[in-house]
Amino acid sequence: MPAVSEVHVGGFLGFGGHKGIHVEGLPEMQRAFKQLDKDLSKELRATLKQAAEPVRATAASMARSNISEIGEDWSEMRTGVTAHLVYVAPARRGRNPNPMLRRPNLAGLLLDRAMSPALKVHLNDIERDVGKKLDHLFSEWEKM
Repeated sequence: MPAVSEVHVGGFLGFGGHKGIHVEGLPEMQRAFKQLDKDLSKELRATLKQAAEPVRATAASMARSNISEIGEDWSEMRTGVTAHLVYVAPARRGRNPNPMLRRPNLAGLLLDRAMSPALKVHLNDIERDVGKKLDHLFSEWEKM
């Protein structure tokens, strides 16, 4: 069994440098599942991405309602899973080449007014749901 006894979801670490929701023991758990069974590894990734979905939806809604003139493109969010974290980020990337239309403070606004509050709303649910799913995956592991 992987060396994870419980799920603890850390806070949003901010923009700049692949930061997001930290799940303790995630790299070790992913490695262990991958070595044992690729289906379990895929199920783990899907579970983590699914757990971030309510945060993504709430962050998109909060961005539209709490940030003036954000527009549909920049309020849309995406989720992702890496070896070390699960993240929610704006779906759109890049900057507008027109200097009159740039918003240099948009990253901070998204973090402060949409992403961090969305995580706070769902933090307990994420820990509970991922914990339950991990219990199921561990029981599947023990059957092998």
